[in-house]
Amino acid sequence: MDQYPTLNFIVTHGSKIAIAVAAVAAAAGLLAAAAGASLLWIVAGLIAAVIGYGVVRSYVELIQLVTDMLMPK
Repeated sequence: MDQYPTLNFIVTHGSKIAIAVAAVAAAAGLLAAAAGASLLWIVAGLIAAVIGYGVVRSYVELIQLVTDMLMPK
């Protein structure tokens, strides 16, 4: 798998990346509310965090499946 460094990186660090995406979305909602926007931005940030985590996590699992099934060991 050394010939595919990006796939190796995603397999190794994918869960952390998904958590980071969710944290950034939630933080953006909090920062928007702290900057004077409506408190609904907090809710929007939390919803975006959940959806973002799910999307990134599903992509990571797809990459893990591809590497497990199709890549030579």
